[in-house]
Amino acid sequence: MKKSTPLYLSVFTLILVSLALTYTYLRPLQMNHVNSTNAIKVTGPSFAVYYGCINSTVIQELNNFSWVIIDPTQVNSSQLEQIKAVKIAYLDLGELANMSLGNLTPPTNVTIGYDQQWGQYIVNVSSPAWERYVESQVNVVMNMGFQGVMFDDVDVVEQYPFTAQGVISVINWTRSHYPHAIIGINRGFAVVGNVSGMINFVLFEDYGTQVTSPDQISFTNSTCVTQETHVLKDYNLTVLALGYANTPGDVYWNTVKQLASSEGLPSFVSNWNLSVVWPQNIEG
Repeated sequence: MKKSTPLYLSVFTLILVSLALTYTYLRPLQMNHVNSTNAIKVTGPSFAVYYGCINSTVIQELNNFSWVIIDPTQVNSSQLEQIKAVKIAYLDLGELANMSLGNLTPPTNVTIGYDQQWGQYIVNVSSPAWERYVESQVNVVMNMGFQGVMFDDVDVVEQYPFTAQGVISVINWTRSHYPHAIIGINRGFAVVGNVSGMINFVLFEDYGTQVTSPDQISFTNSTCVTQETHVLKDYNLTVLALGYANTPGDVYWNTVKQLASSEGLPSFVSNWNLSVVWPQNIEG
């Protein structure tokens, strides 16, 4: 789950950070840039985002979707084989999430801040030790049988612009080593212009609604959401709309569904901590 800054700040920051990236970060990476033809362009899949425990009931629910983004620490290889959808692993790129894959140990001395809302440390993504750690996580999940990865908390670039080089580097490494993988980012509007040729999709979290604190949901600025959607579409990326509701069919649910439908986007609505898989065809 992304811990986001307000969208109107994201749009403003996008301009500033993009200019800085053009002159500061992009040139050193040009020699290692992978041709964008390696990226798989897919449009409009039905999708689910689920970070809870995996069991037989959940597997049946997930199999109603084309793509599923799940927490790789909550599933084993046997369960993964039973999921027929395209399986995308959630990996936290910008914060030190409470998750452990295999025998990997997070590096020390890489934190640069603290996310009060979600109780997680923000990391310096440009630290070579952190980059190697995330790349090792990518290796683990791809060997487990996942077909792609989704990097979360990319929005740390808005608060810490110097981390942009690390974000771009990790995504570039992932595309280089897994040219046929489906790669996505959660929001990341400040760097999307620099990684659009290396990724397949953007998960647009807070699409009409957002989580402001545990179990608390509010509306987002629909005008800003629409404007940012149009920017993302210009990059020819698949955009997945993710929003939140208290119950299926409530006012929050309807807001997300109507806003996404107006932009022609596939959408998924869940509870505040993405621990349920609700049927998505409910009429409010």
